[in-house]
Amino acid sequence: MGFLSFGSKKDKIKKLIERERFDEIVSMAVKDKKALNALIELLDDPAPGIRGDALLLLGMVIEQRGEVIEPHVGKILPKAIELTKNRNPYVKENAMILSYEITRRFPGKVMGLRDTIVEDLINELREGDKNTKGFALILLGEIGAVGAKEYIEELVNVEDKVILPFEGKKWVPLGEIAKEALEKL
Repeated sequence: MGFLSFGSKKDKIKKLIERERFDEIVSMAVKDKKALNALIELLDDPAPGIRGDALLLLGMVIEQRGEVIEPHVGKILPKAIELTKNRNPYVKENAMILSYEITRRFPGKVMGLRDTIVEDLINELREGDKNTKGFALILLGEIGAVGAKEYIEELVNVEDKVILPFEGKKWVPLGEIAKEALEKL
């Protein structure tokens, strides 16, 4: 019985997303754990628009009441980082914004996940496009990932300009972001 009621929350949240009733969803998610869990589950939805909206909505929940997200950081952050590799620009951008916001707001929780996420971020430095590399550099700097130093140093002289969804990070050379990351290590 509990499983069926949980499933209906996910369907309800998805329908509300489709109707663009974001304020209502955020209000539900900050008050109701099942609604929040349903929103987190939608990060795996096959539709890119739903995944992108779920990322956006989780960011809105953090803005309103970060403490309701904090217990779920271990679930949300690795998934958000994974979604930064998505080809859909809406999903990718919202995943970057959410990952950065979680890293900034919950440094203690993120440090507990460092071993899990550093490897993913290093892979993004090796295999990602220039914007994904720029994002990975920012996060590695934020979490003080000294183990990634050699990979970061490889990008210091790269002049390719990146466009990231962060203030002051549009049309910035990748090498400049790498230098900033190294300063934080």
